[in-house]
Amino acid sequence: MLERIREGSQSFTAKAVLVLIILTFALAGVGSYVTGGATTTVAEVNDAEISQQALERAYENERNRLQEQFGDMFEAVSSQPGYMQSVRANVLEQLIQQELLVQYARDHGMRVSAARVKQEIRDIPAFRSAGQFDNDIYLMALRNAGYTPEQFATVLRDDLIRSQIAQAIGATEFALPAEALALQRLQKQTRSGAYIIAENANFVDQVELSDSDIENYYNENQQQFQTPEQLKVAFVQLSKAELYNDVKVSDDEVKAYYQGSIDQYRTDEERRVAHILIESDSDNAQEKAQEALAQLNDGADFAAIAKEYSDDTFSAEQGGDLDWITKGSMDEDFDNAAFALENVGDVSDIVETSFGYHIIKLLDVRPGEVTPFEDVAGEIRQKLKAQQVDDKYFELQQKLAEVSFEQPDTLEPAADAINSTVRTSDLFTRQNAPTALSDEATLNRIFDPQLIDEKLNSDVIETADDRSLVVRVLAHEPQAVKPLDDVREQIVSQLRVQKAQALALEQAEAWKKQWREQGEPDADYMTLDAIGMDNQNHPRAVLRALFSEAPSAGDAPALTTIEMPNGDAAVVALTKVNEADIEGEEANQQVVQQLQNRQSQLMLQAFIETLVEQASISRSQSDD
Repeated sequence: MLERIREGSQSFTAKAVLVLIILTFALAGVGSYVTGGATTTVAEVNDAEISQQALERAYENERNRLQEQFGDMFEAVSSQPGYMQSVRANVLEQLIQQELLVQYARDHGMRVSAARVKQEIRDIPAFRSAGQFDNDIYLMALRNAGYTPEQFATVLRDDLIRSQIAQAIGATEFALPAEALALQRLQKQTRSGAYIIAENANFVDQVELSDSDIENYYNENQQQFQTPEQLKVAFVQLSKAELYNDVKVSDDEVKAYYQGSIDQYRTDEERRVAHILIESDSDNAQEKAQEALAQLNDGADFAAIAKEYSDDTFSAEQGGDLDWITKGSMDEDFDNAAFALENVGDVSDIVETSFGYHIIKLLDVRPGEVTPFEDVAGEIRQKLKAQQVDDKYFELQQKLAEVSFEQPDTLEPAADAINSTVRTSDLFTRQNAPTALSDEATLNRIFDPQLIDEKLNSDVIETADDRSLVVRVLAHEPQAVKPLDDVREQIVSQLRVQKAQALALEQAEAWKKQWREQGEPDADYMTLDAIGMDNQNHPRAVLRALFSEAPSAGDAPALTTIEMPNGDAAVVALTKVNEADIEGEEANQQVVQQLQNRQSQLMLQAFIETLVEQASISRSQSDD
C-alpha cells in the first residue's frame, strides 16, 4: 500500500502503536522515511540528509518515553534550563549514528532480502491474530502509525542491516574458556575466617563531651543546622476546570454548528482497490508492467497476475488487495487513477508514481454519507463547550496579566477583574508548599530572587494542569543557621555516636593486635566457614572485607579492621581461601557468552565512534 501520511496523524495513539510494532527501535528514529511536506535538513551525513521531520518524530517519541518514565515529575525535570535541548541534541546524534551504520553496511555489501523482511514482519506479535499473521491488522496498524507497507519495510530493512554490523562485530570477539573459568572460580570462591564486632552502643556511656567540643562541631558543621528558605505569598488563581462548570451551550448553538460544519460529518466515498506494483529500480520494470497489463487485457485473473508480478509482496498474497481507501490518502498519481475508474472490475492502464509502475483494479465502492445530527449532538456540545472554555480562559488570562502588571503592588484589582479572590499562604518551604503552588516549575518561579526582592506581582505562571497564577511575595525568611541552643541536644547525640565509634575502632584495633601476637582474642567472635560473597547471614561490610583481604603467606590469619555503616567497628580475620571445584567446558559456557557480549558492546561503541570521527557531518545551526 502506498499511502501518504496525513496531516494530524501525530496522535498519541498512533505513536503508541508505532512503539509497539517497532520493537527494536530505541528512539523510533524512523521519520525520515515518511513522505509529505517540504523537507528541512538538520544534518548532513556523508551527503545523506537527516530531515527536520525525522528529528521531530524521534524527539517526540523520546519525549513521550521520558514523560512516561518521570510521570508527574516530568514538568519539573523538563523545565530545567537546557535539559530538553540536551535531549534533542542526543536524539540527533542517535539519528546520525544510525545513518552512519546503514551507510557502512551498504558500502560493504551488506543486504537484507525481501523474504527476510517479509518474515520479520510476519513474526511481529502486534500483527498476529490467533497466532497467525493478520493482513488487516497489519494494514490498520501501519495506517494509524502513518506508514505505508513500503515505508515500514524500508525502516525494518535498515534496522536489520544495522543489526548485521552488530552481529559481525560480535562474531569477531571471543573469550577463552580459561578466562571464563578463572572468572567463575572467583565468583564461586568461598572463604573461611572469623570476625568480632565492637558495638558502638557499648561505648556511648564512656564518651565525655566539653562545651568546646560542642561549639567546635557546631561551627564546623553549620550546613547541618540550617533552616530552609521560607516564603509567605499571596496569589490569584484562574482555573480552566472551574470555568468549565460555568459554561453553557444551547441546543441552537449545537444545531448551528452542525449545519455550518456539515462537511465534517460527511463520510467520503471509499474505494476498495487492488494493485500490481513493479518497483522502478527493478530490471526492465516498465517492460514487466507492460507484460502484466497485456496478460490482463487478454483475460488473465488479476489476483494471479498480482501474485506473479507484484513487488508489493504482502498485497500480492491477497491478490493485490489494498483494502479501502479515500480520496487523498494515496500517492497523488495513484489516487487520481484509482478514483477515475468508473465501474467495479475496471482495470487502469499503467500508472507511474515515485514508487514504480502500478496497475490498479477497482474492487468495490462505498458511497459517502452524512452522519445524523442525533449521533453527533453530544460530541458537538462538548466541543463547543471546550472552545468556549478556552476562549473564556484566554480572555480572563489576558485580563489577569494586564491588571496585575498595571497595579503590581496589589492583587486585589486583578482578582476582581477575573471574579476571583486573593488567597494568602502561611510560611512554607519548597518541601511543604500549598497544593496550588506545589508544581516544581511554579516553585522555581516563586523562589526566584528577583521576585522575592521586588515583592511585586509575578508574570502569569501557567501550570501543567490548565491553571494560571499570579503570585506576590509577602514575606521571606532566608536560609539561616539555627541557634546553638536549639541544636545542642542534636550535636551531643551526634558527637556521642562519633566518639563512641572511635572508641569502638580502638577496641577493634586492640583485638587485632592481640589476635596477631597472642592468637585468638579473649572475646566472643563469629566463625565464618566456607561462605560465599552472596551470603545473607553476615554483615555486608564484613563480607567485603573478608573477600578484599589477601591471604597471608603462612598459617597466621590475615587481619583487618573496618568501620561499619551503622557506627560499629569490627576486626575481620581471613584464615582460608577455598577455590571452587568446576569441571567441564559446559560449566562456564554461560560466563564465556557474558564476557563475549560485554566485549562486543564495547567494540560496537568504539566502532560507531570511529565512524563519527571519519565521517563528514554538518549540523544546522539551530540543532548544534
